[in-house]
Amino acid sequence: MNLFNWLDLETISTCNRTCPTCIRNSHPDREAIKSWFELHYLDEGIIKEALIQAREIGFEGGIRLSHYNEPTMDERLPDLARLVQSYGYKAYINTDGDFITPELAEKLDGAFEEIIVTLYMKEPKKSERAAWIPTLFKETKIQIITMSDHIPSHFSPKFDVAGMARAYVENPCIEPAMRCIINHKGQFTLCCEDVVGNFDLGTFPETSIKDYWFGKHAEIEMKLSQPGGRHWHSYCEACPKS
Repeated sequence: MNLFNWLDLETISTCNRTCPTCIRNSHPDREAIKSWFELHYLDEGIIKEALIQAREIGFEGGIRLSHYNEPTMDERLPDLARLVQSYGYKAYINTDGDFITPELAEKLDGAFEEIIVTLYMKEPKKSERAAWIPTLFKETKIQIITMSDHIPSHFSPKFDVAGMARAYVENPCIEPAMRCIINHKGQFTLCCEDVVGNFDLGTFPETSIKDYWFGKHAEIEMKLSQPGGRHWHSYCEACPKS
């Protein structure tokens, strides 16, 4: 069984935006999603242990220090990126770019291999920042996304989620094979739709990355990789991703 391409570590819980199509905001179980609207950090010791374990099992992909959050709200971010580098990995983030300033850019530049900036503000500010942000970086690759419509998620109010799920339910799902995700609570989550931990996959470091990936995760990935495998779980049956 192959290793993941990405190790996603959600270093902080919060996000400054409340986009209605983001699963953080559209998720109907507000108690389950509550932690993402309070300030929580993934402990640096847990991040170090994840990097150590990733190296021990031969992982050679990228480390993404973001997930369902706004990573630049974490004041530790430049130091965490350098920590990732110290273990021989390249660090990446996805950000809305709202907090990028010349001072922050100087700290992030060179610490990250690539920063993907998706801009959600209105014009003309959007175009102005799209042109300005890359000028702040000399070493880090900056990818600017200005077409900032969200993709469909389970509870998105903008899409025919039920209709899409019916159309795709017999399709294999490759999402769980792409990344190993540890959220700010230390939970393993299966994919980008599994924001609150629907599959009881365990918590890191009580469950090691190796035991998770080649254990329960492997069983689930094998099921979902087959045509019709989404019928294994009601949450997967309701997924609007092709």
